Amino acid sequence: MYKIFVSALVFDEGKSGISNYIENCVYNLALNNEIYLAILKRDIKNYTRTHKNIHFIVYNDILKYTPFNIFFHFFILPFLISRKYDFIFLPAANRRLMIYYPLYTIATFHDLSQFYIKEKYDCFRIFYIKYFIPFFLRGINKILAVSNNTKKDMLKYLNICEENIIVNPNGFDKSLYVHNKKKTSKKNKFNLSVKYILYISRIEHPGKNHINLIKAYECLPLSVKESYDLVLVGSDCQNARFVHEYVFKSKDKTHIKFLGFVKNEDMPLLFSSAQLFVFPSLYEGFGIPLVEAMAMNVPVICASNSSLIEIGKNVCVFFNEYDALNIKDSILKVIYDEELQTEMKKAGLQRAKRYDWRYHAEKIIKIYEKNKFLQYSKTL
Repeated sequence: MYKIFVSALVFDEGKSGISNYIENCVYNLALNNEIYLAILKRDIKNYTRTHKNIHFIVYNDILKYTPFNIFFHFFILPFLISRKYDFIFLPAANRRLMIYYPLYTIATFHDLSQFYIKEKYDCFRIFYIKYFIPFFLRGINKILAVSNNTKKDMLKYLNICEENIIVNPNGFDKSLYVHNKKKTSKKNKFNLSVKYILYISRIEHPGKNHINLIKAYECLPLSVKESYDLVLVGSDCQNARFVHEYVFKSKDKTHIKFLGFVKNEDMPLLFSSAQLFVFPSLYEGFGIPLVEAMAMNVPVICASNSSLIEIGKNVCVFFNEYDALNIKDSILKVIYDEELQTEMKKAGLQRAKRYDWRYHAEKIIKIYEKNKFLQYSKTL
């Protein structure tokens, strides 16, 4: 059993893909190790995957402000980490690093979507990602890329030594996402009375591409729209107002539902009651909802870019994410073909088996143990 220091100082109130990753990865690490988790006071109530081996190290909520958080993480936190820990694990290396690393350090890097999506971030964040992140990544012993696509991007844009990057795919919560679980009456609280097409992502424009999906929905035949609502799940994020304003003016706004942030325990029900999951994002480092939909036996159509191709190959129907009519055609292709739906569901269940948080956590431990062995060998 190892003592691992983990930083969760960018937990995002439990409302992002990063927070999903932190909770699931840390929980599985905690099954056989002692975890000392740095976290903001405000985030404790949002941290749901607790375990007796997870010990919170609580920091003041003033660090919720990005400039303070970055400064603290870079220049103060490294000097607060005790030698009692065996190693450091940084689960969001694309956002927070340190000026130096007092212990052996393993870090996870999620994506470089800002190089592909214009106007994703302001000038300060682009500068930070292009110049600060690559420099301080070089001090980390091993970097985990959540997909082969992310590794490729790191080699292309960050000039990181390839031998220091290890691909370690994300997983999904297999205790929660079980497609044959009996459905409950919770569906009623979402007021979803008809069939629906589902998209789960924070409401972010343009990166998550909601407007092209909504345009595609508007182009569907009236008979389809009368039978299928479009359900959008996720908290408002950067430029969300553009998405809401577009829907407000849409002739089909009564069929387009915003559910906002939904707790993890309610997600499987939303998936299992959906007739189709659509993932039109312009770029993803991994795309956990894609695998969750597969695990819940839902046919998936998605954008033909980034890691989505890697994960969805031979399972999903792909579309051009910039072409609303192509998205519309892909929706109709699946909705009108029950035999295709059956094939996609079967293939999706098989593909989902590849992605396991426990395996992900075990690989982190194996990386550290390999280092210990190498260090021991050098002393002989």
